Amino acid sequence: MITDYQSPLSSRYAVDIISMIYENEKIMATDMLRIAKNYKTVIKTADELVELGIMEMHLEAGRRLMKIYQLTPKGKAIGKRMFECREIFYGRMDFEDGSVTESKEKKAKKRSKN
Repeated sequence: MITDYQSPLSSRYAVDIISMIYENEKIMATDMLRIAKNYKTVIKTADELVELGIMEMHLEAGRRLMKIYQLTPKGKAIGKRMFECREIFYGRMDFEDGSVTESKEKKAKKRSKN
């Protein structure tokens, strides 16, 4: 049983950063400005997540040198669960008989595509 509730995921913007990368596969450091206007704070949290092995960062040369962030396998597992939580929170999933299922609206869209 985990009893430490002060996890790295409670760091400011950690959940948002992981979710954003999970949904986009990789992002540039400047993309994190969509999460918060304080670039230093967001990058500090991102660098902490890199140190913990949740994300990895590499530099890409282009017109400018860019910091690119991606999730590690551990980070992808965390991101998947965060994505599912966001789906539940924003009402894109329903609860039936104690289990989580896709909302009827989402199912109807899938049927209409077939």
